[in-house]
Amino acid sequence: MSAPVAPASSLAHLPVGVFAIAMGVGGTAVGWHRAVETFDLGVAVGQALAWAGLAVLAVALAAYGAKVIRHPRAALAEWTHPVKAAFVATIPISMMVLAIAFLPMSEPLSAGLWWTGAGLQAIATVLIMRTWIADARIETIHVHPAWFIPVVGNLVAPLAGVAHAPAEINWYFFGIGSVFWLGLLPIVLQRLFVAGVIPPRLAPTLAILVAPPAVAALSWVRLGGAWTDPLAMMLLGVVIFQLALLAAQANALRRVPFAVSAWAYTFPLAAAASALLAAYGAGATAFAAWVGALALTAATLLVLGLGWRTGVAVARGELVKPEG
Repeated sequence: MSAPVAPASSLAHLPVGVFAIAMGVGGTAVGWHRAVETFDLGVAVGQALAWAGLAVLAVALAAYGAKVIRHPRAALAEWTHPVKAAFVATIPISMMVLAIAFLPMSEPLSAGLWWTGAGLQAIATVLIMRTWIADARIETIHVHPAWFIPVVGNLVAPLAGVAHAPAEINWYFFGIGSVFWLGLLPIVLQRLFVAGVIPPRLAPTLAILVAPPAVAALSWVRLGGAWTDPLAMMLLGVVIFQLALLAAQANALRRVPFAVSAWAYTFPLAAAASALLAAYGAGATAFAAWVGALALTAATLLVLGLGWRTGVAVARGELVKPEG
């Protein structure tokens, strides 16, 4: 007997990428924490966004948990899919990003989010990379910038992990994230340069190229480095280049139809803002402050705009329909 087919509108079609919403909101909260610290602002935008991100995470966990229980085959197919598997890592990363956002507000809540997220991140990295190695279906065309997500999650871990875990655990995550980001970079660039234009639904993932150098720089300093170190300064240069490259593609990207993947713009921009504003606070030129402020403004406007558009999509049932 064949397996039942999910109806046209069903929880079975809810994408795991919905956790990128919590990532984007939480990352923007962290960016605002940094802006308040850097410019001595008297605003509570970061706190409001942190609580909003936690609410989004709770709703996403409930909805996706229901999908796993009611449609386990659909969830398993997503976790082992050549293109979609990378987005599974948005689950633990969203927890660790919110752990950073809540660190100055509630250390116990931050610790709970971090330990849960870090444990899941360690497991997800192994399982996703095993899929990439063992799945004979995977071809160059399946590679996309979101493949960085499971790797970048390891670089995110030390940002709150320094406050919650022994040093060797944080260096473990940093080492994996650094080595495999650099290992994946030529593979992803080859896909982008010579294997054809990326599909429209995945076009927003081009912004993810901004995230690894930004998060790596933040983690390096968090682990004891300084913004004046050659490594940190080099990474900041790459961040600025990636922002310029993203801006050069803005006209084409804004014409891409809405999909949950559009939230891929938010976390990288927020991470870039956090890195650049932190560098400015440590003595970098005003150029870093201007670029960081622009990145944070863009991330905030995107969170507001995409939040409204996602609400419309939820009301219309678009998030539980099969991809077109």
